[in-house]
Amino acid sequence: MGEHAGTSITDGTAGAAADIEARITGYFDACTSGDAAAVARHFTHNAVVYDTNHAPVRGAATIGRFWSRIASKWQGASWHCERLVTDGDTAAIEWKMSGTSAANPDSDVPFAVRGSEHYDFGPPDDSGERLIAEIRQYWTFDVEHPSSELVEYPYGEPDRLGS
Repeated sequence: MGEHAGTSITDGTAGAAADIEARITGYFDACTSGDAAAVARHFTHNAVVYDTNHAPVRGAATIGRFWSRIASKWQGASWHCERLVTDGDTAAIEWKMSGTSAANPDSDVPFAVRGSEHYDFGPPDDSGERLIAEIRQYWTFDVEHPSSELVEYPYGEPDRLGS
């Protein structure tokens, strides 16, 4: 997450924003690891992940198992947050998932999928941790052509996503 462009704190304390950033960073690391228990630890017990490509996934343990299955479908899959904005108990991010094609397991063709997510965090739990209560994910996916990025967006140019 240290490579993302432009963290902006628009409301709340810097400490709360840092906690949220650390939570999202840890969640993305857990997604990359494919460890269901590690993913689940980032969510409230009744969390919900809404997505443009599938039905809602409900509950921390179910979310963890879901992401473990997703990670196992991609060779070398890794998730990275490229931009993060926080506002009180919410955050919005732009992310990138890269790996090699799952459509052909023998392929080493690289791809990148990009999307955005909006997070709501529950109040700190008894130990003071802020867990993810809800994610709304916006992205497009086609298993035959997994790369999905903005058409003609100058990824990689200075001060742009991917730079």
